[in-house]
Amino acid sequence: MDKKQVSWHQTSLRWLFLAMTCIFQVGCCLCSDFPSVLASQMKLQFSIQQSDINQLFTFYSLPNVIFPFFGGIIIDKIGIRTSLVSFAAFLVFGQALCYYGSLILNYNYLKIGMMLMGMGGEICMSVAQSSIVSKWFVGQEMALAFGLKLTFTRLGSVLGVNLLRYTYVQFNESFQSCMMICCIIILIVWGVSFIQIEMDKISDFRDGQIKKDEEQSNVSLSDIKQFKLDFYLVSLTCVLSYSAFIVLQQNSLQMFKIRYQLQDQEATFFYSLPYYISAIITPIFGGFVDKIGQRPLIILVSGVLLLISTSLYCVELNCINDTCHNLTLLAQSISGLSFAIFAPVIWPCIPLCIKANAQGTGFGVVTSIQNIGLSLLPLIVGSIIQDETQQSYVQMMQFIRMVTILGTLCNITLYMYDKSHGRKLSVKQKKQKSN
Repeated sequence: MDKKQVSWHQTSLRWLFLAMTCIFQVGCCLCSDFPSVLASQMKLQFSIQQSDINQLFTFYSLPNVIFPFFGGIIIDKIGIRTSLVSFAAFLVFGQALCYYGSLILNYNYLKIGMMLMGMGGEICMSVAQSSIVSKWFVGQEMALAFGLKLTFTRLGSVLGVNLLRYTYVQFNESFQSCMMICCIIILIVWGVSFIQIEMDKISDFRDGQIKKDEEQSNVSLSDIKQFKLDFYLVSLTCVLSYSAFIVLQQNSLQMFKIRYQLQDQEATFFYSLPYYISAIITPIFGGFVDKIGQRPLIILVSGVLLLISTSLYCVELNCINDTCHNLTLLAQSISGLSFAIFAPVIWPCIPLCIKANAQGTGFGVVTSIQNIGLSLLPLIVGSIIQDETQQSYVQMMQFIRMVTILGTLCNITLYMYDKSHGRKLSVKQKKQKSN
């Protein structure tokens, strides 16, 4: 007698699939974060200022105010697998343009390259990968899976700050060599995406869903009307919290050196500290969340921690007797803790808010809204720190603190709404049996 095959989604192979997702996230983030970790080197190479560095992040995010939304619909229409490989090609072409721009010393090519990388990266990392991870982990360890995925995304920044700076020094202060390394990494990432789609195709074949990925249920713009207030509150807290954290990190290396007078090695360590903390705590906490639920409460706690962190940076003080060193250590530690508990909670909320056949659209809408903040905030911050003085960085932190206050208010509203509407986001994940 034939026994029914156990789905790969319920076996240890799902962890192999998740491992490849994490490799994909690391590579994408390492390459797209090069303006953060090589800001000083780029200033020398192109004779630019920190405000110009922030423009690259705007070019990365601006197309994604709209593009991920339509990308989400495309994913729902043509399937996750086809979309993942297709949009990953944008990463390859974008990184190639950045490399070419570094060769001919034309900063405009870097802007165009970052825009193409943003179009591909956001669709691949935030929409396609989130949708496919949901598919492989639905009903089991989903918060843990999302937490690991997002942790490795930011660990790409840690790897980048070490690998790219090491490359810069080893190749006689060559920015071009750093861009070449990024090109090689992004090609590896593209190759990983092909392996993922083959695994997913075989998995669906074994499950008797051969055409499921290619023939999704019809999705239209009218589906947005079915999204409830909790979905939009999740979207809003996502844009406010992520924007505050990421824009702070994008400018933190320069802030540590100029405002807090830290040496390059210390600044690099403090830049990496939130990601180290997240790497340790997030996997543990993700599994914990799957068991207890209570996502709106955890989101609220995370927002309060981020508010405390940004408020510490608003304190004006003289850097004597390691005062600035200690304050930076405390603020970055709290920021890391905030990110560590926020990451494995926020994205799994999305599948809980929407229908299964519209998940690509849902992730696309959230990513679009998130990129509104990631497009506007770098421009605003760039104008604030135009002269790159200690006082300008104080003003930058006051602005970022205001964003975190708005985020905290949004988190409170989300908590109250979920509490009064069936506590849909607070449910526990029921773990399925695995072999």
